This record gives sequence, structure tokens and C-alpha cells, in this order.
Amino acid sequence: MSQKIGFIGLGIMGQPMAANILKAGYELMVYNRTGEKTRTLKDMGGLVASTPAELTSWADVIILMLTGPEAIDATLYGEKGILAANQSDKIIINMSTVSPSYTRTLSKCLEPGRIVLIDAPVSGSKKPAIDGTLIILAGGPKESVHTLEPLFLSMGRKVIYCGEAGQGSAMKMTVNLLLAVMMEGLCESLNLAQQLNLDTAMVLDSILAGPLGCGLFNLKQDMLTQNNFPVQFPLKHMTKDLRYVLQTADEAGAAVPCAHTAFQLYRQGVGLGNGDLDFAAVKKTIEALNDQ
Repeated sequence: MSQKIGFIGLGIMGQPMAANILKAGYELMVYNRTGEKTRTLKDMGGLVASTPAELTSWADVIILMLTGPEAIDATLYGEKGILAANQSDKIIINMSTVSPSYTRTLSKCLEPGRIVLIDAPVSGSKKPAIDGTLIILAGGPKESVHTLEPLFLSMGRKVIYCGEAGQGSAMKMTVNLLLAVMMEGLCESLNLAQQLNLDTAMVLDSILAGPLGCGLFNLKQDMLTQNNFPVQFPLKHMTKDLRYVLQTADEAGAAVPCAHTAFQLYRQGVGLGNGDLDFAAVKKTIEALNDQ
């Protein structure tokens, strides 16, 4: 592959996504604030940068997979950040989940340096990231997104072009709102079943056997039956994403009553100490509200 790819942010999602880029044959350089997370990719043949600026000087395309605006701003504007490299004609792909308004502002800030911003958050969690079956929700110049499609398809199975910069993030808000509400709804149903002395495995078997069965519920089945929530997508990150959803809905004048309720339940989950568990652990929040 002729493009040199820089990847910043090697968390739950970033690590397998970067590994799949390497497996596809791209030259890859990675950077992570915690250096120990780069070891696996270095062993696979990836290069490791000591700063975002070093990575930017080397790469043609820089991918960000970070926790949110504060981490992105630090990576861009820090003393040894991306913009400190003083490089133009680069492409930055932000695959982190942020609000559409942040994305649009960032795109305008990068334009004077002739840096193209693509916002390309993903639909999917840890297992699809490992399997390379994420859905890429891309916004930005259509020609640039088309050119980058082979790179996107090294990490995912489908690229959906959503429109100008910010629209990929808008699609992510839309998808994650449904994701959060569906998970809360399933957990609320299972909580009622438990209070009615119905077996959780039997209830899930009934749900999954009919028209309500879906990939999300299948994926979380073992967690819910075993009441054990190894992280695929952290509850604290869903809480953060719902905060962006509410902000975005307010800016758009959209009514999202279920989002407000879901946000409070996920937020309580963080307060109960479940933030680092999978977001299906919202079930624990609902159980804590039962009459004792």
C-alpha cells in the first residue's frame, strides 16, 4: 500500500483497528499516550512514534481514535501535537465519537493549514473491531471518502457516506441513541421478568426466538444470563455519548425523551461504580431501583 497511515489512540477499539490496518498491508506508525499499549503493534511490524508531531511528519493519513474532544484537542494543539509538525496537505480521520458541532468547528480550524478532516465514527464495539466488521459512518469531501474506502474496509465491512463533515458524527449520534435505548429497554424487561420469578435464560430464549431477536441482544446474551459484564463498550463511554446526543438534539430542536431517561440511568451506573463494565451493566442500575 502506498499510503503511510498514522494511528493515534490504542484503547479497546483502537488497538484491533490499527492491527487490521497492518494486516491489510499498509505501512503504519502508531502513537499512544501510554506507551506500553504500542508493544503488540510494534511486534506486528508497526512503527512507534514518540510524539503526535513525529507521527504527523511521517504519515500521509492520520487516524484519531480517542475518548473525546479534550483528548483530540490535546493531540492536535499540544506542544508536540499534530499541528506542531507544521505539515499541510494531510488527511485527518477522526473516528472518535464527538458531537457534530465539534466536528464542524474542527474542520473549519484545519482548513487554513490545507488539512482535510474526515469524520468517520464507527458502529460496532470490541468484537467487530477485532473481526474487522465495523460499519464506518463517514462525513467530509465525498471524493476523499471514496479514495479512502480501501483503508476503511481494512477495519470494517461497510462504508456509509453521510454527507459533509459533521454528518458522520450526526449519524453516530442517531445510532448510539437507539443502541442505548434498546439496551436499557431489554434490561428493564429482564428486570421485570426476574421480579416475576421468570428465568433470565428462558426469557432471552423467548425474545431471541421471535421478531425482537437481533444481533445486539444475541451479543449480550451471555452477559445478561451470567450477570457478568466484561467490557466490549464501556458504560462510561455510553454515558459520554448520550451527553453528546442530548447536546446535539438540543441544538437541532429534536425531542428525545427516551434519551434523557436513558442518560440518567447510565449516569447512575457510573455513580454505582459500573462505569468500566460493559454498557449492558445498566441492568445493575435498574435492579438497584427495585423495591427492597
